[in-house]
Amino acid sequence: MKKVSIPNIITSVRIFLSLGLLLIDFRSGLFIGGYLICGLTDVLDGYIARKTGTETLLGARLDSIADLFLSVMIIITVIKQNQVTVLMFVGIVIIFILRIGNAVMAKIKFKKIASIHTSANKLTGLLFFFCPLVYPFMGNKMLILTGVLAFLASLEELLIILTSKRLDLNRASIFSK
Repeated sequence: MKKVSIPNIITSVRIFLSLGLLLIDFRSGLFIGGYLICGLTDVLDGYIARKTGTETLLGARLDSIADLFLSVMIIITVIKQNQVTVLMFVGIVIIFILRIGNAVMAKIKFKKIASIHTSANKLTGLLFFFCPLVYPFMGNKMLILTGVLAFLASLEELLIILTSKRLDLNRASIFSK
């Protein structure tokens, strides 16, 4: 019988915590604490899996699901603050379509759905994570900065997919090989 994996438990906690955060006032200390725990679990699960040799396909899929739940929670939290303009919402939709399009292009070309871990994608993820935390201080400036970077990162990823002969999930940028 297979043992329960600690990294998968940590990832599962992030999924449920993300859902729970939707029920909490985003201005409260409880929300901020829970949100920071979500961020910490996002780093810890993969780190522990790599260090203990317990990386699994299930773990990778759970991590992607947890990332999706947390991303949706972030978007809902920002929208709940009633500061997303129509133009910003259109931008979010365009970026979402680009991201889905990239995954489809990768599936067509490389026979697998993929998201390339470019430096721009990593920076976008970091800024995206901090949006709910710094929004009260920076307002829409943080959302716009994150949106512009997400758009550019999505375009870069598309160019990499279109111009690459083989899939390299860890390619840093269009300018690296």
